[in-house]
Amino acid sequence: MSASQPKILTVPRFPKCRHLRRLFSLAFLLAAISAISAPPASAQELNKGWWVVVGAFPTDPPQRQRADVMRMNASARRCGVRLFNDFSGKFRGFNPGVNVFVIGAYASRSRAQAMQAVAQPCFPGAYVKYGEHLGE
Repeated sequence: MSASQPKILTVPRFPKCRHLRRLFSLAFLLAAISAISAPPASAQELNKGWWVVVGAFPTDPPQRQRADVMRMNASARRCGVRLFNDFSGKFRGFNPGVNVFVIGAYASRSRAQAMQAVAQPCFPGAYVKYGEHLGE
């Protein structure tokens, strides 16, 4: 290099930075999913609000209900969600006559929709519905 040529500076590449960005992105994503997956103040403490409906099945015969509960809970475990089920007639705003499986309730529709997105891989027909669980 001669004295008349300007000195060219190069910025060193840090390959680990790309990996750190990916790691932080993954950590943020996992934290967000964890916050969404965690029930609000216990999912079943809210009895009125937005529900994620993941399934509805006939109530007869009674043996079918047991099989539905086992199958739905197995699917829920795969997605890391906790289901609540009851007769749809015990929900104001739901059509009576079926055994309904839900996640929630949530105070906001957007929170329920976020949970719907988490549950969707295990429950492709999941949808959000407003209602009130009337209890026993």
